[in-house]
Amino acid sequence: MKYDNWENMSETAKVRAVRHELELETHNGTTKADLLLLLKWLFDQFEVVE
Repeated sequence: MKYDNWENMSETAKVRAVRHELELETHNGTTKADLLLLLKWLFDQFEVVE
C-alpha cells in the first residue's frame, strides 16, 4: 500500500495524495486497497442526503 501512514497524514496531505493519484499517467501502481482508501475518505468529506 502506498499510504501506510494515512491515519497520521494531515488533511492537506490527503488532498495532495488524491490529486497526485488523479494526475498519474497510468495507475498500474495503485492497488485496489489504495483506491478504496481514497474513495472512502473522499466520500466521508461530504454529507450524503438520501
